[in-house]
Amino acid sequence: MFRNTVIAAVVATIISAPVLYFLVPAVNQMAGLLVLILLATLLSALLASRLQSSPRKKRSRKPKQNRSSSNAAREQGSVKWFNASKGFGFITRDSGDDVFVHFRAIRGEGHRILRDGQRVEFAVSEGDKGLQADDVVALNQQQ
Repeated sequence: MFRNTVIAAVVATIISAPVLYFLVPAVNQMAGLLVLILLATLLSALLASRLQSSPRKKRSRKPKQNRSSSNAAREQGSVKWFNASKGFGFITRDSGDDVFVHFRAIRGEGHRILRDGQRVEFAVSEGDKGLQADDVVALNQQQ
């Protein structure tokens, strides 16, 4: 944030210094010009930091649609491994293929994790790097 403010201040100073010099012809001494440049830099830095610190609207997350209504497209499998600290892992489908799973795809609130060997139901979609599990639901909730 500070770096962006400094960049904005420098750009504003470069633009405003010649303008101020030509608008105020009495300021033809070097000291006067320096004072004007410093004032312009200070003003533009304050303006830039004020613009950047203005509150931004938080993007509201749309609630996920309940995709379980189309049970025909859902599959079952077992969690091959899941790294809770990194938030991802793999599910082995009943057909034998492995599918990537991210913690955001796990249905539920709070800390969403899967246990190795846990049976799950999920939908499969094509992601950027291959197949991934969506709308993952744990079938056996015992700990």
